[in-house]
Amino acid sequence: MQFNKKSIIEMMFLILIIFSMANSASARVELTDFFSDFTTSDVTINSDMDFQGKAVFELLYAGKLVESHEVPVRVKSGEPLTKVIIWQQKPQHDFYTANVGLYEGDRLLSNNSYHIAYGTVTLPAFQVVDFSPSNSGVQLLLRPFNPTVTDIKIELLDNNDIIYSKTTDDISLTTSTAIKIAWPFLLTENKKYFVRAKIYSHRLYAPPLVNTYISDFTSTDDVEILQADVQVDEYGTSVTIRGKSQVPFDGFILVTARNRMTEKTQVYRQQLEDILTSEKESTAGIVWREIDPGTYDVIIEAVNQKNVTIDKYETVLRIPEYPSANVTTPSNRTPGFEGIVFLIILLITCRKFKGV
Repeated sequence: MQFNKKSIIEMMFLILIIFSMANSASARVELTDFFSDFTTSDVTINSDMDFQGKAVFELLYAGKLVESHEVPVRVKSGEPLTKVIIWQQKPQHDFYTANVGLYEGDRLLSNNSYHIAYGTVTLPAFQVVDFSPSNSGVQLLLRPFNPTVTDIKIELLDNNDIIYSKTTDDISLTTSTAIKIAWPFLLTENKKYFVRAKIYSHRLYAPPLVNTYISDFTSTDDVEILQADVQVDEYGTSVTIRGKSQVPFDGFILVTARNRMTEKTQVYRQQLEDILTSEKESTAGIVWREIDPGTYDVIIEAVNQKNVTIDKYETVLRIPEYPSANVTTPSNRTPGFEGIVFLIILLITCRKFKGV
């Protein structure tokens, strides 16, 4: 059988189409690990190929739509992606249904459902006393009603994405228990982050009871003046600053000294050598220049590059007035203490000689 050039090209093209169809048929995009309570919902998406589409979360009661969220999805082949949404409506009933659907355009590829119970059936054996995220980390304080064992997952969310997660397993709650986590990376300034605590309460003959809690913060640079390390005297001032945020602080120390008598004010500014993040410290020193004796109100401020005062410390300083030294010539100098002692010794010696 003979093949011309045109036949070979057509055959190769046909083979490519067949392989492409086979790969498309074998490629799979699916939803796994779908969860929801009445606070948050999350789903994991797995794909054998790069995929771009959307996930639609729906909350329903008795078949009627209560709330809906649409989340853009970009999945890389072989890399699971988790999306999280926060429900906005407050519960009015004991039971709801959460649905999630994965779409490519308007075509539904996969969907899943989760039944939500609200009220006494979902009450955990503990109370969340404090849930405080900040620029440096998060603190969670639990107080148990009854002894229990839990797994606690803390997640930092950027929009619908989990950018950091840490899980602590098998925590025995017998007394008030605090969980503290520090963010191990830098945060973006003036960005709103959400933090989710996902707590799994162990049960003897049933799957864990899962409850989620949500809180948020807006990231800003933050520092504190260590008051115990502030030194202010007649020569100048020394100040130590400690970082309290994972938003870098690139700032300076501003010292204002106002004379109480004359109200003359002098301002000194010193750039910090270090850029500060959480728990990092830097010390700056300022030497007074042309400052008169008197009593001064001293204000020390930690100021960022936007001239915003982050922390402030106030104190009072007295600079003494030292007497000027009187310089005299030896011929005009009044006899001092040593001269008087010498005269007394001389008189005593003369009397002894007269007695002899």
